[in-house]
Amino acid sequence: MVEVPCIEAIGLTRQFSGEQNQLTILANLDLQVPVGQSVAVVGASGIGKSTLLHILGALDKPDSGTLFLNGQDVFALPDTQLSRFRNQNVGFVFQFHHLLPGFTALENTAMPVRISGMDKNQARDKAIAVLERVGMSHRLNHRIGELSGGEQQRVAVARALVMDPPLLLADEPTGNLDVKTGSLIHELLCELNAEKGMTMVVVTHNMQLAEMMQRQVTVSEGKLILEQ
Repeated sequence: MVEVPCIEAIGLTRQFSGEQNQLTILANLDLQVPVGQSVAVVGASGIGKSTLLHILGALDKPDSGTLFLNGQDVFALPDTQLSRFRNQNVGFVFQFHHLLPGFTALENTAMPVRISGMDKNQARDKAIAVLERVGMSHRLNHRIGELSGGEQQRVAVARALVMDPPLLLADEPTGNLDVKTGSLIHELLCELNAEKGMTMVVVTHNMQLAEMMQRQVTVSEGKLILEQ
């Protein structure tokens, strides 16, 4: 029996209209990622890496093409169902963590669980467990502004993982951190990928992080031109 890939993107095209012409960011791009694989997406700035990641996470829709996540044609879903699917199946980590500054590490981490409809106690228990795993058990009740950059990104990783999603997407997850702190986050992501068997796609300019992934793909002129 052939295993269904975690990601199967077919013919993804995304264009943006400028003042004088239309800019093609993705041009009939195909990508397949098996379950559990870690992939680095590399390439020059402004070439479409983040656009690709946002489409893979169903945060943005392509102008044409199809995306299957674990066999589900995600853009065939109505918006409400798509939001629920994304909440339960995709975790996101961004360069700028997008945590809510007025809330604690625990409250930020628990938010996706609360959105899913679980009660407050279940959300708290799940959030505590994942914060402990990423080394933040001693900072549960600290507000985001009281945390260092590395601690904030660990909370962002915890929030991405709290729903146990089969897919983790990370956009320059250590681009805003110093080298030492960034290396610790690299190691954490790889450990979690191996432990949980989740699929992971990371957009990065950091070749140290890219080389830690099982596979590397390069985006150029809207297509994947190189795979290792």
